[in-house]
Amino acid sequence: MKCYESGELQAYIDGELSLDMMGKVSKHLDECEVCQYKFNELVEVNDYRASLENQGDLQNKIYIEVAWDTFNSKLERKSKLNIIKGRFNNMNKMKKFSTVAAASLLIFIGCSGVAIATYNLFSQHVLEDDVVNKGLVREDGSAVDSTKEGKFKPLDIKIKDKDIIVHLTGLYVAESRVSVNYKIETVNGNLVPIEYDTEGLELKSDGIVDGKQVEAPEAYVGKEVDKVSQLQFLESKDGLPFELKKGNKSLDIGIRQVGAVNEGTITFAGFNPIDYPVNLDINISKIGKISGSWTGQVEIKAE
Repeated sequence: MKCYESGELQAYIDGELSLDMMGKVSKHLDECEVCQYKFNELVEVNDYRASLENQGDLQNKIYIEVAWDTFNSKLERKSKLNIIKGRFNNMNKMKKFSTVAAASLLIFIGCSGVAIATYNLFSQHVLEDDVVNKGLVREDGSAVDSTKEGKFKPLDIKIKDKDIIVHLTGLYVAESRVSVNYKIETVNGNLVPIEYDTEGLELKSDGIVDGKQVEAPEAYVGKEVDKVSQLQFLESKDGLPFELKKGNKSLDIGIRQVGAVNEGTITFAGFNPIDYPVNLDINISKIGKISGSWTGQVEIKAE
């Protein structure tokens, strides 16, 4: 029985292997104590490193309720009961831009096979996001288990335009939740710099501290001092950059974004079980300062 090197086990933890290879490694780990030991050591190292990376996010958690109140005051929705409390991006407030020829695709994703034991940043965005995992509380006081029957699945879907790639790298599907991990990359595989198009706007704040973009800029709406809108890094000409749909209809469930704007996780979650299959629509017309067209559709199944 062939044992795996640490590099191969790390790729398994990060969800970077093919689905077939993920299954082989998973089966091997069930049978081999030597690889189990190496696997557990890698997990401990990854968790420690991730804890150091997350220390900088602690302050953000303090402002969750304030961010929610601000979001609620701006967001127009039919039912506030179907929105998860937390640090959302208000994606409804979008500028409209003309598009060029779209880079389109249609990909079908099922969730049969291995439930992947990922311990990367994506898994933390899913399993440690208490705003979603503990925030879905019904009027009768009962909480929704947004990880019920949840499964991780690696993705490698790339949508390219203007030498910028929208790279979907991970999927998590549960009874009442879908989470998608994404990276906004250059053709060289580097993350796209976080830069905002503020030309012609009257800014309240540029979001820059010590020469570094630490938050999204805020601009006055219609030159009115009392109305302020936060700029979006990902914009759509019609609707939202990421939407979960049943047929042609957007599902009326909460949308939450965590992580950096150029590398993060979008979560769709609600109080009721999702009627799979559903489609993840990608419809992006602007990334930072660059206008273009990044469009695609991913069919997501629960099996």
